[in-house]
Amino acid sequence: MTVIVWIVRYGLTKFPLVEDDGPYDSPIDPTEGVEHAKAIAARIASGVQDKPTVVYSSPFVRTTETASFIAQACSEDDNRVDVRIEDGLTEWQIPSLLVVKDTGIRTYPKSTKELAEMFSNIDASYASVNPFDETVDGSPQFPETEEQLLKRCQRTIDLIIEKEKHQIAINGEMGSDSPLSICIVSHAPCDQAIAYALEGAKSPFESTLTPWPLGGITKIVDNKIVQYGDTSHMPGIYKEGTKHWSLPCLEKK
Repeated sequence: MTVIVWIVRYGLTKFPLVEDDGPYDSPIDPTEGVEHAKAIAARIASGVQDKPTVVYSSPFVRTTETASFIAQACSEDDNRVDVRIEDGLTEWQIPSLLVVKDTGIRTYPKSTKELAEMFSNIDASYASVNPFDETVDGSPQFPETEEQLLKRCQRTIDLIIEKEKHQIAINGEMGSDSPLSICIVSHAPCDQAIAYALEGAKSPFESTLTPWPLGGITKIVDNKIVQYGDTSHMPGIYKEGTKHWSLPCLEKK
């Protein structure tokens, strides 16, 4: 079975996300950010054979809101696409991205229940395949080194694909010609770590990955990168790509 993974970074946020200062759980901008989310959703939903049947999202509001637009665009009258809130896709667990330096206050994302009250297409029954668990190697930890982040994202995408394949087998669809198509909406560190995991490079120095722009979409088919960090769907100045970000290990190369 062909496996298609779409990996998405959200668009402009309502409040600037400043390291060590926050706010860390901003929604997307109600004008530009929503326009970006709709453009991302339209691009992903435009295909016939490769349109995702499920959307997985980090539990932060900006990712969930973007995922909600994508799920809505991919839904059809007889086939609703839901958003599954996955802890394994959460923001990189480092203090500068979660803790206000002056106060020491740490930001925690909203629960699935809280997000389901905000967005109508959240699958409230879904339980994360890679939840926070300090006793499990490869689960989200705080604080989290880059090596732990890479391991966490590898484990998360492996478990998600395994879960979806298992569900297809249960439904008796394993022999069909339809591909397994999944959409992941997360943050630049996690997006790039997942792409790196699927790329299969033996080291960062062998990786082909470049910095990831705001609103960028990556499409990976059977572990081959078809498009990476594409922003051609984005409006205005964002079409050429802005606010690029890369993992430190990939920057070093």
